[in-house]
Amino acid sequence: MKNLLKNKGGDGSLIAVVIVISILLISSSVYEYIRLTIIARGVRDAVQSSIISVATTNYDEVYNGLREGYSGGYSLEGSSWDESLDTGDIYSQLDSTLGLTRQNGKHVKYARETLEYSLWGLNVAIINAPFAPSNADSAGKFLAEATLELEVPLSFGWESLPPMCITLHVKASYTPKF
Repeated sequence: MKNLLKNKGGDGSLIAVVIVISILLISSSVYEYIRLTIIARGVRDAVQSSIISVATTNYDEVYNGLREGYSGGYSLEGSSWDESLDTGDIYSQLDSTLGLTRQNGKHVKYARETLEYSLWGLNVAIINAPFAPSNADSAGKFLAEATLELEVPLSFGWESLPPMCITLHVKASYTPKF
């Protein structure tokens, strides 16, 4: 390469080809990174929207402790308060929001006939705010947390590279407005 750069013969076609191929490889890997980032961010936003929906559907079961400054999902059963929570159906909301279909235990998205990404392993944990905490300022909020596995096949590398597999962590909390 050093001899090619020192060559003053006037034929720069080989160097031009090397530079063009290098620029194409770099730009295609940058575009692939951007594509993966956009897909992961869009799926994360859709999951967050779904668990926000779960958190807000619990509004009718959340005890509003305005005086005490906390709220949690409780209902009065006789003379005691018991937890009352609803996890909703996040997968059906994701299926309708993202246009997913169910295939081999996974929820998949196709762009024409090419697999764009697949989702599985959704775990939702609803963390209830404590009932009548001694210190309302340090008491936790009514919180919904979700984890989900996302797999996106790479379009760069001609299928010789493994797909991107990540675990998405999403949180949403309920805070009473009034």
